[in-house]
Amino acid sequence: MSVGVLFTQGLVTGEPRRVLAEILEQAEVADRAGFAAALTTEHKYSDEYFGSPLPLSFAIAARTERVRVGTAIAIAPLYNPIELAQDAAMLDQLSGGRAWLGLGAGYMPVDYSTVGVPWEDRARRFDETVRILRAAHGAERFSFAGDLYSFDDVAVIPRPVAADGIPLHLAAWTPGGLRRAGRLGDGWITNALMSLPTMTAMADTYRAAAADAGRSPHVTAVRFCWPYTSREAALEKFGDTALAMARTLFDYGAITDLPGVGSSAEITLEEFVRDRFVFGTPDECVETIRRFSDDAGVDDFLMVFRYPTGPHHAAVVEAMELFAGEVMPHVSAPAVPA
Repeated sequence: MSVGVLFTQGLVTGEPRRVLAEILEQAEVADRAGFAAALTTEHKYSDEYFGSPLPLSFAIAARTERVRVGTAIAIAPLYNPIELAQDAAMLDQLSGGRAWLGLGAGYMPVDYSTVGVPWEDRARRFDETVRILRAAHGAERFSFAGDLYSFDDVAVIPRPVAADGIPLHLAAWTPGGLRRAGRLGDGWITNALMSLPTMTAMADTYRAAAADAGRSPHVTAVRFCWPYTSREAALEKFGDTALAMARTLFDYGAITDLPGVGSSAEITLEEFVRDRFVFGTPDECVETIRRFSDDAGVDDFLMVFRYPTGPHHAAVVEAMELFAGEVMPHVSAPAVPA
């Protein structure tokens, strides 16, 4: 099992140049402390998230030496697939083979309308984009004929470092998306706030699809995380921002497994601490991680230590270092340089 870090900041965090500098510093902390990855995400129209995950990944790659760099996730249907293949391969070359590409279809129509891509054919566009990336990274030249895209005898330059291309992990939480992840992906990425029982059921669906496709399954769980030595201080630094983020994601439509909850105002922090967050003393964090591993078969984790609204940078660095020093030695295999 490995543990990486995922960055989810945007304009509401603060002045963009300062926030981006803090992300790069946190990526350096992750690199030094032994985390396996320092990845980015996106929405195209949101104050809570920056909308250019690959350029930020290039900056992270330039400031780090060991961690995997890339996305979890980029909204694949919003990109020209050849340009996405080229940018990912360039990231892989510049980072010395450390690129890791998490892709999703997205769940907010405004992301699509912002860049002028039809919402209605997103599943088909996602499917074809993943297949094109496989072809582009796996051969010196390739052709492709689909319903939406057609390419004849084209090449992606440069190609990735490894002959078999860059790992492609697919996010999903619908039956069709889970089947797609099993059929086309190197792994499945959960969303950040699904409950443990929901994750377990979806993991079973995904693994069955991977088995049908002859692929080895791999589950990567995204979790909001806050280790602490003082519960009172943790609730002060983490509690309000965590609850605000959970309510925001509920309003976005990203949380669908809260039976009986009709509005975001009804959500409580206790609900999420119980089986959605990795929150507590180092020993409690270890127990939670092992429970997700045992029950849902999680192979790797991506931890979110900072929401768009906080905690502040110094507290995040402190939490990352506490987690690396007192949690990871009990749950994580030693990271291997790319």
